[in-house]
Amino acid sequence: MIRNSLVCMLMLAATCAAAQEVKIGYVNTGRIETESAQAKSALDALKQEFEPREKQIVELQRGIKADQERFDQGKATLPPAELKSLGSSIASRMRESDQLVYSLQADIEQRRKERAAKLFEEVGAVIKSIAEQGKYDLIVHEAAFARTSVDITNQVLKEMARRAGN
Repeated sequence: MIRNSLVCMLMLAATCAAAQEVKIGYVNTGRIETESAQAKSALDALKQEFEPREKQIVELQRGIKADQERFDQGKATLPPAELKSLGSSIASRMRESDQLVYSLQADIEQRRKERAAKLFEEVGAVIKSIAEQGKYDLIVHEAAFARTSVDITNQVLKEMARRAGN
């Protein structure tokens, strides 16, 4: 008897739930990261911020390469003391170059993470706004499959562009 009542209640609840239409949206975060004005602006800012250090590393590496060529060509003609000094200088500058590259990569990754966090904070606010205005019950950003009919990425991109002043 209790079992039958429980089954009836579950069936009634399922019927009521099925009668209510659920509005679902999907946002492709990959597109947001590559197409939004804010993401493009952040990428440009990163390039500007780190370009001087990249140039410094390139110049250092050019100098190292030139010295390596001089070292290779001078093996037969340069005095051993000068070869040793040049070799030590090359090795020292190679270590310096490696350290600069490692430091640059770490700094770029740190800034990229900071900017991504800021971007997704803004994306979250846009999605929440769209969800409230469109009376969505659920908006997801990761899905194994999503029909184009539930994809609201274009709407999010448009709102982000509007907020960015574009």
